[in-house]
This record gives sequence, C-alpha cells and structure tokens, in this order.
Amino acid sequence: MTVTRKFNILIYPGLHARPGSEFVKLCQSYKSSVTIEVDGKTANGKSLLSLFKIEPKQFAVINVSVEGEDEIELIDKLESWETEAYKNKEDFDNDQVNEELLKTFEVIFDNE
Repeated sequence: MTVTRKFNILIYPGLHARPGSEFVKLCQSYKSSVTIEVDGKTANGKSLLSLFKIEPKQFAVINVSVEGEDEIELIDKLESWETEAYKNKEDFDNDQVNEELLKTFEVIFDNE
C-alpha cells in the first residue's frame, strides 16, 4: 500500500541546501521508498540531486508518496518534522536574524 500526503512547504527557501539534505537523510533512515511530486515533476526523496532538480520552494504544494514496511511511521515523522530554517525571505536576507527550529510542512490532504 502507498501512503500519500499533500504538503505545503512552510520554510524558506524550501527544501534546498541544508533542509533538503536533512529531508533526504531522514527519508534514507527508513526502508520505504519516497517519491515527491511538485508541478508535475517527480523526484526520489532519498536522492538530494533528484530533490534539487524539482526545486521544492517555500509555499510549494508537494505530494509525498511513501511505500514500504515502515511507510506509516515515515509519513507521520514527515508530518511533524521540524528543521532549522527561516520563516521568509526577509529573515533570510537580514543578517540580524538567525535560523530557528520550524515546522517544515503543513498537511493539506490525507488519503487515509
């Protein structure tokens, strides 16, 4: 069975650089396969290069599909996953503002 969630990316600039790398490492720590779709483009959630090719930016709506023996555990982890990031571009551009621990995704759709 495949479990799918539709997420809105809350962090700036999205799943790029360090947050993208952390996302991939999190997915790699599970046995299930992970597929991400944004704007008709798909990527392997366990490959940083594949993730970078689809450019999941802040406020992009992404579909995450997880399939395998630990799919429920991984999708639940992604729903609550937090990472060090910026809230918006203004904070990113402001040298006086540091990254903070933020919730990465907002669930838009749950197929269960």
